[in-house]
Amino acid sequence: MSGAGAGRSGGRRVAWTRLGKLLLDVLITFVLPYALLNPQPFHLPDLSHRLGTYGVYVLAGILPTLYIVWDTLRHRVLNPFALFLLAGALSGAVVSFLRLDGVAFALKDALHSGLLMLVCLISLAARRPLFEFLFYGVVAPETPERSHLLGRALAQPAVYRALAGATVLVALKALLLGLASYVVAIRLVTLPFGVPGFNAQVATAHAITFPLALLLDALFYGWAAWLTLQATRRLTGGRAWPWQEGFWSELSSLDHPPAAAPAGQAET
Repeated sequence: MSGAGAGRSGGRRVAWTRLGKLLLDVLITFVLPYALLNPQPFHLPDLSHRLGTYGVYVLAGILPTLYIVWDTLRHRVLNPFALFLLAGALSGAVVSFLRLDGVAFALKDALHSGLLMLVCLISLAARRPLFEFLFYGVVAPETPERSHLLGRALAQPAVYRALAGATVLVALKALLLGLASYVVAIRLVTLPFGVPGFNAQVATAHAITFPLALLLDALFYGWAAWLTLQATRRLTGGRAWPWQEGFWSELSSLDHPPAAAPAGQAET
């Protein structure tokens, strides 16, 4: 086998280090703050008895933020994917602190989805689709050079259309989940805040919307990721997926026109 053939064969191996980094990002920037703020499903101690509600919220924000700062200083590349996960976890917690009932509670339950849909629409209007930033986290360029290379690749017309389509799918998912959350809350959470039975009604509503959210996330984010992955793989002539070791070498061999500053490039 020739050297080029051997290199290409090796390039098809899965880059487990890259996938492990993605898993670590998800665990620290999303699962950790979510578990601190919602300890019961994880069978963890409730730290609010010692730190107070807002103390736990601050802790849930500080730990992932320190991780993001450390990761940025280490690689000199800002990870927008980690920031997105952290913002999602913390914004959901902020909304949960609002003591509302009735229609206001139903709107509050749908607010998180509404904010996500708004961000998607703004990013599309600015011609920097939200999924471009998310894709940086999935691919995880470890150096500024790779971040710049990925930025040039994602600026290609076919890839940009895929990123825009993926962002539309995320907005659609947010719309569907927001509407479902509102309808479930307005029908099931009928008692005033603070009276006996209110928390039980909220728990019943969340028992319906939580699995629905997981299903919609898996469906729409999976669909959006597939669109982007297919378009990005075509840039390498179909020779490498982004999670394979040869992806960067194949991408660097292509001639791309200059593009705007990469979404994940940290200022130096």
